[in-house]
Amino acid sequence: LRQEIIWDRMIAANIRGWRFWQVEERIYWLYKPINNNKIGKEIESKHALLTSIWRFSPERNNEHPAPFPLILPTRIITSILNEQNGIVLDPYCGSGTTLVAAKLLNKNYLGIDISEEYINSTKKRIENAHLEKKIVKEELQKHIVNKTFKERKEKGENTGKFKNQNIIISQYYNQNNQTKQLGIFEDS
Repeated sequence: LRQEIIWDRMIAANIRGWRFWQVEERIYWLYKPINNNKIGKEIESKHALLTSIWRFSPERNNEHPAPFPLILPTRIITSILNEQNGIVLDPYCGSGTTLVAAKLLNKNYLGIDISEEYINSTKKRIENAHLEKKIVKEELQKHIVNKTFKERKEKGENTGKFKNQNIIISQYYNQNNQTKQLGIFEDS
């Protein structure tokens, strides 16, 4: 397991029941170690800036009983494959959301489903994938970093709150609102 991601579906709460209403789903990023590398290759900074909790609603106009939004596979495919070629495999393709994301990201894809009805609707959706391009473009705008931490550090630019200061004065206010100096520290 490389990472667990939580998809907060942002759905309405349960009014009654015997347990708390589950409004999230888990996404497990699995990784097979290669040459004893247990954590894999570092992802690009433009993808790493995203958090592990993703908040967006399921697709509303989808007849599948368990739809997820196009943003979800777009984010996953973009973050993992980046600019590399690859094959996106969806063994339970349902309404084809993952396959549409792969097509719009110019990746090869393979979808499998036992339902002929879903396979037919997926084919139609893939043929009309261009109609969903706006959603993919909006997601890709979140994958931009002007300068990485490493680049800022190499150029001696600010990489933290006090990086460019030589002296840090530590002070506090007592109950009478008088300033008391605790110490002067040199930034090494």
